[in-house]
Amino acid sequence: MSQDREPFAGDVLLDLAYSGRLVLGTDEAEARIAELRRTLAFGYARLADPDFDGAGDRLREILGELPKYVEAFQLATKSFTPR
Repeated sequence: MSQDREPFAGDVLLDLAYSGRLVLGTDEAEARIAELRRTLAFGYARLADPDFDGAGDRLREILGELPKYVEAFQLATKSFTPR
């Protein structure tokens, strides 16, 4: 990985969610998940666009990582208990 690329945090978020350290309320998690799903749809649409001449490899990496975020936020709501 080159120095100018930021690492992805999907595996970290999943580990935190599985261990119960990432905890979100249902409304917050659903909002984040909806945003991620919109981002995924937009990204796949960009890749399918024949006029897209951007960084397709990096976009594919990102699209492969985002489902981990979705799963982590889904798991985080299962750990949530209101005080």
